[in-house]
Amino acid sequence: MTRKGDHWAVDVTIPALDARGCGMGLFADLTRGKREPLVLRVPDYMEARPYGNPVCNGVSTGDTISVKGLTPTVVIPKGKWMSLVLNGQRYLYLVAVDAVANGSGVASVQVTSLLRRPTIDGAAVELAEPKIEGYVPANQSADIGTLPAVGLQFSLEERD
Repeated sequence: MTRKGDHWAVDVTIPALDARGCGMGLFADLTRGKREPLVLRVPDYMEARPYGNPVCNGVSTGDTISVKGLTPTVVIPKGKWMSLVLNGQRYLYLVAVDAVANGSGVASVQVTSLLRRPTIDGAAVELAEPKIEGYVPANQSADIGTLPAVGLQFSLEERD
């Protein structure tokens, strides 16, 4: 059942890094991520396309986003990640069905979950490099062993 407020979380594994170099610095950044939002690029396995400069077209609610500024006739494929930037905060969505921009560069993009906030006319739509923004859950911990390297695993859960 789709509910307004559904959101994403990702699990990330970073191979061991030199603890004297960037390993401990990254560990400090991730520790800050428990109280400050982090932004990570979402791995996207779709073929790169010339999306143009997409932005929200008016106010959208429900599970369909009107997008303008697209390259005419470009296809936004089913399974494509996209993020919206609304009032300085990113929201991650997954495209539910193929969407095709019309000759004016406008498309209606259906996503797999209900929008958590109404869109804002002109708000950025990140298709080429979608991102997730959120916090590292408070119960995350790291194991720093005796080797001079730090390997990290963490989750990042979208903020409300």
